[in-house]
Amino acid sequence: MAVVLLIRHGQASFGAADYDALSDLGRVQARTIGTALAARGVRPDRAVSGSLSRQRDTAKLCLQAAGLPEDFAVDDRFDEYDHLGLAAALGDGPVPTSSREFQAVLDVALEQWISGAVTPGGLPTWAEFAARARAGLDDLLAELGRGGSGAVFTSGGAITAICAGLLSLPPAGCVAMHRVVINGGITKIVSGRGGTALISFNDHTHLPPNQVTYR
Repeated sequence: MAVVLLIRHGQASFGAADYDALSDLGRVQARTIGTALAARGVRPDRAVSGSLSRQRDTAKLCLQAAGLPEDFAVDDRFDEYDHLGLAAALGDGPVPTSSREFQAVLDVALEQWISGAVTPGGLPTWAEFAARARAGLDDLLAELGRGGSGAVFTSGGAITAICAGLLSLPPAGCVAMHRVVINGGITKIVSGRGGTALISFNDHTHLPPNQVTYR
């Protein structure tokens, strides 16, 4: 049985000119993940990151803190969708700068996008986005083979797409799952004779309360 941990990146810089950069807290979260992996004796055979800065930087800091080699692969199939562009395209008015208000706008936009009702220009359909992330996971599982383990540093949307697909969730269920993915949360996927399955979602017991963030 192969095991893959899907790790959401540390907190990005919401509201800043460069959202893709890890915040100071995001860097702390990344190191906390690494310390937790080391404490649990987790030593993945292969580490992969999406191509976004926040994903790659989380991978580097996490692996350093875990005392593991930093030679992770980059696979852009684990990149996030353009959540700011989606909210701007389907929202009513300017994109909110408040995290709570932004989430409300994003939830509505996401349900429209996931259901296939609307696909803003420049974005793939949700089905295409989800298929891309799942293909990245399937290829990694095939490379790992029986008994192998991997870690993927990715984002909330990609994690949601993979998990919602495994659970056959409707659009509203996808949105509800997406809303609660925590920065630095760890989701466990296994693959064996019975196929690929979700074992645990969004584990964040390694994060102290002052490091728990959603955006």
